[in-house]
Amino acid sequence: MKKFLPLLALFTAIIFLSGCSRSNEFTPDTELDLTQNNITCNKISFYLDPSLGDGYECTTVPESSSPDRPTYYPFIYPTHTEVTIQNYPLTQTQFPPQIWIYPVAEFSEQLPEVIPLLVADLKSIISDGTISGKRMPFLPAVLEQQTFFAHEKNISFTGGQGIRFITEYSEGPNPITNQNIIYTFQGLSDDGMYWVAVTLPISHPTLPDEYSTLPEGYTQESLIMDNAAYTNDVGGRLSTVAPDSFTPDLSILDDLIMSITIGQ
Repeated sequence: MKKFLPLLALFTAIIFLSGCSRSNEFTPDTELDLTQNNITCNKISFYLDPSLGDGYECTTVPESSSPDRPTYYPFIYPTHTEVTIQNYPLTQTQFPPQIWIYPVAEFSEQLPEVIPLLVADLKSIISDGTISGKRMPFLPAVLEQQTFFAHEKNISFTGGQGIRFITEYSEGPNPITNQNIIYTFQGLSDDGMYWVAVTLPISHPTLPDEYSTLPEGYTQESLIMDNAAYTNDVGGRLSTVAPDSFTPDLSILDDLIMSITIGQ
């Protein structure tokens, strides 16, 4: 069985090398009700639509810490669960199709200047839609910058709730492409014990497939000089398109989120 290997996420590669994992296949049942979850990994279970993959890898990622950590260092995290969806319809993307379950208390102890603020921001968004800054809260920690967000929607799962949105992360003024745009869900269990993070690659026919393709009307120089206007324009246009114009359809990804159950 082929295993997914993320191409552009170094911290994920390190996790795969150090964690304890197992791979699994399931037999798709087209008549399976969405309430009948077909994936279980440690404390999490969910329904994986056959169109999104035909197997998964369950990993228990060991704690990583450093007494000399810089703020928001991406290699600092507690022991947590990671689920990788195998044979996802999109490949060679910046983010892998993965789900993480982080214990909030332990994470807050490791990064007290970071995680409690993220939790507070996420709770505010969930409760009344208030976004305190120009970026949405996001885990896992990455070195790249969030350039835009769109299609925000509150979603509840069994025992928790959060917000889904589409976004892109970039290390500089690059074109927004189908290689790096993602659907993500960031949520909390109702008891506040767990942060649920999901990254699922998506694509849209209006976006270029590769970085080498410059956006229409832009040169390399103008993309750098007018990058804020460019990202605002792309984010604005994507916010107006229908959820089913993306691949995969955002509603199918929403169904996965709604099926999530966190055990004790």
